[in-house]
Amino acid sequence: MTLGQNIRSLRRERGLTLRELGALCGIDADVLAQYERGEVNPRAAAVERIAAALGAPIVAIREGMGWTAPESLESWESSGGDELLYGGILENLREAYGGLDGAGESYLVGGSDGFVLGESDIQALMESVKASIPALVEHMRDSRAESEINREILARLAGDAGEDANENERRWELSDEQWEQVRALLPPERAGRGRAFKSNRLMLDGIIFYLRSGKSWPQLPERYGRCKCVADRLRLWRGSGVWDAVEAKLREIGVLDDK
Repeated sequence: MTLGQNIRSLRRERGLTLRELGALCGIDADVLAQYERGEVNPRAAAVERIAAALGAPIVAIREGMGWTAPESLESWESSGGDELLYGGILENLREAYGGLDGAGESYLVGGSDGFVLGESDIQALMESVKASIPALVEHMRDSRAESEINREILARLAGDAGEDANENERRWELSDEQWEQVRALLPPERAGRGRAFKSNRLMLDGIIFYLRSGKSWPQLPERYGRCKCVADRLRLWRGSGVWDAVEAKLREIGVLDDK
């Protein structure tokens, strides 16, 4: 019998419903039902809890599946439906890195100059492989020319990179709440009949980027306008004494670090 069938048989021998067994072992009745139907392979800790609730040795649940009492929990967790995948990952590690030693809790990959992977690392690799299968299958089913698919992938990657870069550039910009605490300290953007200054908030965000990033003025992101305009605005505010109060407020609200 399978592991799930063994659980069902022992449960019925004890006269327990799935709900009653779940209450005893702390596992949801729906999950237990999936175990019994063979839809999900329980981990070692779950088998221990079920065996304890049934008053049966673990070997009674694992009967017919090669279990022996001294076998480690970590080794058991790799068995069942994932056994072939587990072994395939170990074989790929051996081929890719020129060697693999160990078993159970840890593996030395690549010999004495290599690195160590624990059982949790192998399990993470297994989950990664499983998660990648749907995308790979969709790629295989795509009937377009390879060059067209590659162009789409590159365009998507470029778009993601552009979004990340834009977010990175804006990470020091003032929130609306912070801006309201600073705006009254700045001179009006239009004075008299002359041409209006560019937005104080935009200029201030550019100045903060310059001060926080450590980059030079020519490296200022285009979103803040010409770097000379932003640099001139800072020079003007410093010369007129405006910047002292603004800088103090920015430090007070945590936008700039204390000197």
